[in-house]
Amino acid sequence: MRLFLFLVGGTGSRVMRPLIMQFAAGIHPIDEGGQPQPLEVIPIIVDPHKANEDLKRTENLLRWYRSIRKALYGERPDVTKGFFSVKISTLSDILPAGSPLSDTFLFNLGTVESKKFQDFISYNTLDTANQALCSMMFSNDQLQTKMDIGFVGSPNIGSVALNQFKDSEEFKQFSNVFQKTDRIFIVSSIFGGTGAAGYPIIVKNIRNAASNAAINNRGDLRDAKIGALTVLPYFNVQQDENSPISRADFISKTKSALFYYHDNLTGLRQGGVDLPLSKINACYYLGDEVPSTPYFNDPGGNGQRNDAHVVEYVGALSVIDFLCIPDDQLVTRGGNALNPIYKEYGLANDKQTLTLNDFGVGTRQMVNKSMAKFFLAYQYITNQFGKDVGRGYTQDKPEITRGFLSTSFYNTLTADFFVAYRTWLKELSGNQRSFQPFNLLTSQMADAINGVAPKKGFFSGEVNYKTLLSALNKGSQAAAKAGRFQMNETVFRFFSLLDEALDGLVEEKYNGLV
Repeated sequence: MRLFLFLVGGTGSRVMRPLIMQFAAGIHPIDEGGQPQPLEVIPIIVDPHKANEDLKRTENLLRWYRSIRKALYGERPDVTKGFFSVKISTLSDILPAGSPLSDTFLFNLGTVESKKFQDFISYNTLDTANQALCSMMFSNDQLQTKMDIGFVGSPNIGSVALNQFKDSEEFKQFSNVFQKTDRIFIVSSIFGGTGAAGYPIIVKNIRNAASNAAINNRGDLRDAKIGALTVLPYFNVQQDENSPISRADFISKTKSALFYYHDNLTGLRQGGVDLPLSKINACYYLGDEVPSTPYFNDPGGNGQRNDAHVVEYVGALSVIDFLCIPDDQLVTRGGNALNPIYKEYGLANDKQTLTLNDFGVGTRQMVNKSMAKFFLAYQYITNQFGKDVGRGYTQDKPEITRGFLSTSFYNTLTADFFVAYRTWLKELSGNQRSFQPFNLLTSQMADAINGVAPKKGFFSGEVNYKTLLSALNKGSQAAAKAGRFQMNETVFRFFSLLDEALDGLVEEKYNGLV
């Protein structure tokens, strides 16, 4: 399965961050038979605010993930199990050799980024009547907005500026490689500027592909399977009279956008009657009435670096849920989705401080075990692995030597990805609606998972690094006997053994997770 994932505005980048962590944990969509499906994701970040710190953090994570995944599995698209097993590619990666696109996850909005809005619409060249009309539609501050910081909460600016989407080289190349079996998912907020404007424009241009003679695969794009996450207000900002962004405006902007979406995207009407049709096959709505810890009110000039929030973690799950929906429930004809699906999300326990067990059964079954395994893997590699090199399973072929600790792979994993992973967990735990799945104050396995104590058997003690080492040694001996790994598969061997050992330990000791 292949997914084109459009991440629109700052919320798009922030939702991608936990999705990367979920993929790192080995989470895959599940088919109707309960089996994990191979998945390749092509994230496309649509945001003119390239200096956005949330965007830069997400782009770095994507690059580190891609590097780690390539070291583990090469370019194989068919992996269904293991840490980092979902394949993440740029649009350039999947194009034929000689593609004009740069190797980036960012959608090129060069003509937008470099201009003030009034220059973009050539305000000074308009006649007096049209200037007067523009002045009625846009405030002077909006006309003076330099769009390299985004659309500062003004979807009316974004809806004009992003209309170039259909004529971009990225959209043409995307249409060239899109296949009938591929899916599309769009992540955006509804209460800001870039997301609220970009989401309907992207959908419109995909559904109207049949009338665009400049692109290929027009019929397949028009009837593509499209899912979308619309994020309602969930975070708070500090009050600043000099800023165009105010939480007091979030609700009014949301209401306006919802009416527009109803009429143009998700609630098609005929003769005043709502039809069971939509431009979106599966639409997810998500928000939180508990405001976040107030973020610094930054319209864009200072970077916009916001702490992680549990809404973003849940939002990432909507992508995986969409991929689990069978094809026969996502039928589109003539650009209209038949029997569209609408979903919201509710916690099992509505608390200020959440653990893995405060989510519904479906979520716990989908992700809890994998997320717990990844944290335990992080703990082991961070606190114990270096001490184990040179004994036990590390001595089996292909051998793990001390030199492994100096490789670029190990450095990217520990100094880059794991540091970002811990930062993400720390931010989640510190927000007003706190999500604390793991104990960041311990280096031990026995008390690593909040809300779930590992079982102690009559003949076995608590879970610790010795327990894990024993499982790794046993798995390594069996693998060596079966000749499972080639001499150039040191990294793959280590992560496969670690995944399998933790799989058994979590299944045996942490069955309260699900």
